[in-house]
Amino acid sequence: MGVPLTIAGMGVPLAIAGLVGGAVSAYGSYESGQATSAAEAYQAQVAANNAKVAQTNARLDIQAGETAATNQGLKTRAQVGTEKAGQGAGGIDVNTGSAVGVRAGSEEIGQLDALTIRSNAAKQAYGQLVTATSDTAQSQLATAESGQAAEAGDIGAAGSLLSGVSTVGGNYARYQMASGGNPLASNIGS
Repeated sequence: MGVPLTIAGMGVPLAIAGLVGGAVSAYGSYESGQATSAAEAYQAQVAANNAKVAQTNARLDIQAGETAATNQGLKTRAQVGTEKAGQGAGGIDVNTGSAVGVRAGSEEIGQLDALTIRSNAAKQAYGQLVTATSDTAQSQLATAESGQAAEAGDIGAAGSLLSGVSTVGGNYARYQMASGGNPLASNIGS
C-alpha cells in the first residue's frame, strides 16, 4: 500500500514548488530588467539620431541664410542699378546731390535686409544646436538608464532567488520541527 498523503508529507513537494516559484520570479525580474534595458537603449539611439538631424538642420539653416542674404544683395544691387538708370534717364546728374543719397539709402536698406536674413538664420541654427545638445544629453541619460535597468534586473533576479531559497529553507525547518526533527517521520509507520 502507499503512504497516506498528509500536510506534513507534502513538505518536500512544497519545498520544490517554492524553489520553482522563486526561480520563475527571478526569471521574471531578469527579463523585466532586460526589456527595460532594451527600451532605454532604443530611446538612446533615437535621441542620438535626433541630435544628428538637428546638427544637420543647423548647418542647412546657415547655408540657406547665406544663400538668401546673397540673393538679397543681388536684388539690392539690381534695385540700385535700376534707380541709377532711372535717374540718368530723367536727366538727373547721378553722381551728385540727392541722387547719390537715394541710392546710398537703398544700399543700406538692402544691407540691413541681408543682415536680418543672416541673423534669423543664425537664430534658427542656434535653436537646432540647442535641440541637438538636449538630444545628445537625453541619449547619454537613456544609455545610462539602459545599463542600470539591466543591472537592476540581474539584482532583482538574484534577490528573488535568495528570497525563494530563504522561504523554502524556513518552511523546511518548520516542517522538520513539526515532524520531530525527521522530515520523513510523519510518513514512517503509517
